[in-house]
Amino acid sequence: MKNPTNRSRRPRSAVAAVALLLTAAACGSEEAALESVPEQSAEPAESEPSSTKPSSTEPSSTETGSSVPDASTALPPVTADFAWPAAVPPVDHYPVTVESCGEPVTFDAAPQRAVVNDDNMIELMFALGLADNMAAYSAAGPRLRLAAFDDDYAAVTSLGDDYFTLEPVLGADPDFVFAGWNYGFNADEINPEILADLGIQSYVLAESCRRIDDTLAPASIEEWYGDVRAIGDIFGVPERAEALIAHWDERLAQVAERIPDDADPVPVFSYGFGQDAPGGGLGLTIVPELYRKAGAVNVFEDLLEMWGTVSWEAFVESQPEVIVVTDYGSAGDGQTGEQKIQFMSSVDGVDTVPAIANERFLVLPQEAVNPGIRIVDGIEALAAMLYPDEFADLVGTDGFGLSPVST
Repeated sequence: MKNPTNRSRRPRSAVAAVALLLTAAACGSEEAALESVPEQSAEPAESEPSSTKPSSTEPSSTETGSSVPDASTALPPVTADFAWPAAVPPVDHYPVTVESCGEPVTFDAAPQRAVVNDDNMIELMFALGLADNMAAYSAAGPRLRLAAFDDDYAAVTSLGDDYFTLEPVLGADPDFVFAGWNYGFNADEINPEILADLGIQSYVLAESCRRIDDTLAPASIEEWYGDVRAIGDIFGVPERAEALIAHWDERLAQVAERIPDDADPVPVFSYGFGQDAPGGGLGLTIVPELYRKAGAVNVFEDLLEMWGTVSWEAFVESQPEVIVVTDYGSAGDGQTGEQKIQFMSSVDGVDTVPAIANERFLVLPQEAVNPGIRIVDGIEALAAMLYPDEFADLVGTDGFGLSPVST
């Protein structure tokens, strides 16, 4: 979800797809933080095997007669000992039914002309090697894009930096739309019901379903894994989805093992937008769980709302020891993480907040704080900042922390 107050904002190079997976990394950038975690190296480790192509014994999409992604272009390994499953759906995979905001949606074949809105969902498509199944994307921030996906972004048509609207989407002749409520979908112009009436299937990012049903429990990583599995099922690449999830789980387990058992969670405030009142990820978003995984606690996790604001007085009273600043990758003055830090530090009456007094800020791209392939990167970066001794040997190594981004 882009800044709620400022929405204006192929594998052709499937090689790109897994440099992201290579770390699933939260993009950091030159403004990654006042206390920052070095980016991962853009170069693969010498020990990594070359990209693995399906063997001649593996059925191709042409041989099976199914409309799945072409496996002839190989994806690179996620880690030195990882080989990508072939892009071939299981026998009798279709029709497949997934749930989208609680509603069943059935697919008889993999979509071939998907339109996808917002960076976190676009990156999942690229990570699964599905760029050739995309007709267009929209709302990909002009800054902080993963360098691994440069070729994919160039190969797929962009509908612009802003959230999509119905007319341009229809102009792309889609057979499928992947977006979310407040991530492109809205009640008035473009949403699953309107698209269904036009004969276009869709899938809704699960976290965003709370925009239309606030009785749902807070978002979680497991729910995001459900999104990954759903997209994998829709496009006939369930093994790739499971491979990604297994990779992230290994990294999360590594973080959990290193956080001291007797450590008290560090109070953290999520700041993404707002000057009259500071706003960020509140209790219904995935942010609180991301912080917990990093050995922290969102100071407003009990405020069961999505992305929203609190008063400056409430912010000061919450006494966060660290502020995680969301950079949406948007163009324009005041949008970078460093500019947001400068603003927060200049507000009258906030000098008693420990995070500001001690200049403890961490800048993460929005893709690392919204459900997406970089959330584990953000967890690693925050954990390494909070517990430097425990993570010192991992900082700066391939596969840990923030991935290289395009400038």
